[in-house]
Amino acid sequence: MRVRKRITNIYVQRTRKPFWVICQDLERDVFMSATEAQIYGIIDLIATE
Repeated sequence: MRVRKRITNIYVQRTRKPFWVICQDLERDVFMSATEAQIYGIIDLIATE
């Protein structure tokens, strides 16, 4: 439980989304494209060739 809360807090800091939004999103099995992950705030840049 502590690890899950810590991971959630990291996502809250990184994405600047409310805690409850991150908790709901972590409960779902959602696969994001690189662009979607960038919009969500999980990644900064998308590497291209």
